[in-house]
Amino acid sequence: MANVWAQPHQQYTTPDALWQREWFSAKYAPPLPTALHEWKHAGKIGFSKLFQMIMLENPPIWLPEVAINAVLPMPISTTRRLTRGFNQCDELIDVLVKQYGWRVLPNQAIFRQHKAAQSTLNKAQRINNIHDSFQIKYDVRGLNILIIDDILTTGATLTELTRSLKNAGANHIYIWVVARR
Repeated sequence: MANVWAQPHQQYTTPDALWQREWFSAKYAPPLPTALHEWKHAGKIGFSKLFQMIMLENPPIWLPEVAINAVLPMPISTTRRLTRGFNQCDELIDVLVKQYGWRVLPNQAIFRQHKAAQSTLNKAQRINNIHDSFQIKYDVRGLNILIIDDILTTGATLTELTRSLKNAGANHIYIWVVARR
């Protein structure tokens, strides 16, 4: 698996990002794409341990510098959760919370409308598809929130969630993903 580990300093800066900092823990290179797909879409929950390990072994270098008040696994729609049987980002959070002692925002804190899967769309379609998909149902005013996700592709979903959180009063948003495409 050594070929999937990212090099030191996986700090990436997305142009015009609404979030403060982002980090990816591994390269999006074989065999990682296949494993992520099998985990997320074929229900091979055993891959959770691999991705947890990747994140634990390669945390953001900026993590000690930021004050995280709450962690948010990327929300999925109720329909998608029922179809998959799980939210893969909830699986990532479990081990990270034990390691860092963070407070996790409750599952019902963010409502995500069910829409076409982002993975089936191009960048322009993703931006349009995800627009106004998140409803913040929790008081996030003044919080510094770390969003945990499996993969950052175009950034459309993370941008829309960040926008929604900031509109609801969140202070700073940080992003940590397993891999960045």
